Amino acid sequence: MSEMPEGTILGEGQSWNKNGYVQTEGKRCDRQALVTAFANSGVTETLPWLKEQAAKGVAVPPYATFRLWAAAKKLKTTPVPSNAPSPAAPASLADVEAAYKSGIQSLIDTLEKREQELSKELESVMSDLEKAREKLTKFD
Repeated sequence: MSEMPEGTILGEGQSWNKNGYVQTEGKRCDRQALVTAFANSGVTETLPWLKEQAAKGVAVPPYATFRLWAAAKKLKTTPVPSNAPSPAAPASLADVEAAYKSGIQSLIDTLEKREQELSKELESVMSDLEKAREKLTKFD
């Protein structure tokens, strides 16, 4: 275990790491920034990179925590081959046009049905309005 250099000041949530750097509690570190910076650095050895960041004053977690973070990043970004079949492309332009026409026809049918519903509702409102006006004229 390496000795903490004299004059090293530890902040809240920090301690001297057995690997020879100031470590910060993981919850106080910017996990995403650290993992992204490590991935973009092109470095393959985590410990020297982590010690270098700590020497620069960056809040870094314990070595084991950072290794888990880096491993999780690699697992999440590694594509998993899919066994699902690829969607079939339309056989021809005629098939695409037919599907397009079918979609438009479905939209027209939906709108016509809605128009009929609204027309019935409007008739009911107009009837109620007429009845209300008749009641009002009885008081004149």
